[in-house]
Amino acid sequence: MSAGFQPNQAQVNQNAGQIAVSVRNIMQQVQNFQAWVSTQGAAGLEALGFTAADAATVISTIGNLNTLASVYAGTATQPAVFNYEANSNALWGGQ
Repeated sequence: MSAGFQPNQAQVNQNAGQIAVSVRNIMQQVQNFQAWVSTQGAAGLEALGFTAADAATVISTIGNLNTLASVYAGTATQPAVFNYEANSNALWGGQ
């Protein structure tokens, strides 16, 4: 097909590499943030101004995303189907 963008090998390599590095970086960010959230706990988040319910949402949601990051890193397994996208939408702020 000649319509639309016609990628070459360099473009495919660039895109594949960029995606792989981006996913790696995001997964590392999730693990680092979860470690921080875990040390803060609900009391630490509430001291920052979160309500108890919002602090619990942050802790739970980031914990679930950390499970996904741990599966990616090969340090955990996913025993059952879980919709991480739906679980994290409380943190999207409508975006």
